[in-house]
Amino acid sequence: MRLIFHIPLKIDRNDPSASQIRPQKLMTAFTQLGWEMDVVEGSARDRKQQITKIKRKIRQGVHYDFVYSESSTMPTLLTEPHHLPTHPCLDFGFLAFCKRHGIPVGLFYRDIHWQYANKGEGFKQRVARYFYFYDLWQYGRLLDVLFLPTLPMLEHVPHKFSCNVVELPSGLNHSGRRIEENSGREAMELLYVGGVGGNYNLKPLMSAVSTMEGVRLTFCCRTYDWETVKEDYAPCLGSNVEVVHLDGDELDAAYGKADLFVMPMSTEYVRFAAPYKLFEAIGHGLPIVAAKDTWSGDFVERNGIGCACRNDTESLKQTIESLRDNPQKLSQMREALPSVAEQNTWTARCQQIASALLKKKI
Repeated sequence: MRLIFHIPLKIDRNDPSASQIRPQKLMTAFTQLGWEMDVVEGSARDRKQQITKIKRKIRQGVHYDFVYSESSTMPTLLTEPHHLPTHPCLDFGFLAFCKRHGIPVGLFYRDIHWQYANKGEGFKQRVARYFYFYDLWQYGRLLDVLFLPTLPMLEHVPHKFSCNVVELPSGLNHSGRRIEENSGREAMELLYVGGVGGNYNLKPLMSAVSTMEGVRLTFCCRTYDWETVKEDYAPCLGSNVEVVHLDGDELDAAYGKADLFVMPMSTEYVRFAAPYKLFEAIGHGLPIVAAKDTWSGDFVERNGIGCACRNDTESLKQTIESLRDNPQKLSQMREALPSVAEQNTWTARCQQIASALLKKKI
């Protein structure tokens, strides 16, 4: 199997955000599967050189099974550091070249957050929206398969696609965590990892835990995010809530001592999103409490690995207390996790990509 992996920007390998981690995980998984891969990634200058080499190979008869591309959170033509469209034909011209040579083209459209965040009347916002719509128009004419984090997201994409649309959320790595109960503890350990403020209202969670006995919450977020909201959140903090700022091995240790992962956020955008942290928690063997009427909530309940509840203090309190007081329910969720994890590895995602583009099971 030989593929082209295309992403119209330089990946920041020191950036822990999902948009930078995802392509790296997929490239590693494709390599582990033993598939040959030519990568187009980097600055526009670097991509131009890589594209020239690949075009030469194609003209010389080298066969590629498919092209898999990932979109940027920025418009494709504005991904250079100066955000000017200095290479307007580079990336879309390359995808069109591949399509003309009979190579199936698929693209993962990362998110539609710009529909919610960039509706201001400023000049930059108006220009950016034009380029986002231009991306969608190009995808409509070039793609054989459009990959989305979740299928419900399609309803929010302002373009009609005639190509196949496939759900492709984040993947996960197995952490090696043993699926066992943390017995003999005074309290059930809850873990939250992610953003705070803005779209992430975690006050109901903190307020609920602060009034409960036999429960502790480790609340992990970025230092800057917490400094921005800590005065607003101060009334919600109880002695059983610890705010931390962890990464790397320290974060892995926090996952390792937790009994339950909590992610009860619910906004218009979050409702159809597939958070990276959801799959990270599954990879660490943790049952999950997610928000009701969201893709995440439906996913954990459908797979028997968690509960869904409303993002209000009383609902969260009832749900968490139910799990605290019924450890067998938590055990059943924990037992379901290994098979769910196996179905959602990064390797499984690569196989799903190939199956969709080649229209056969890999």
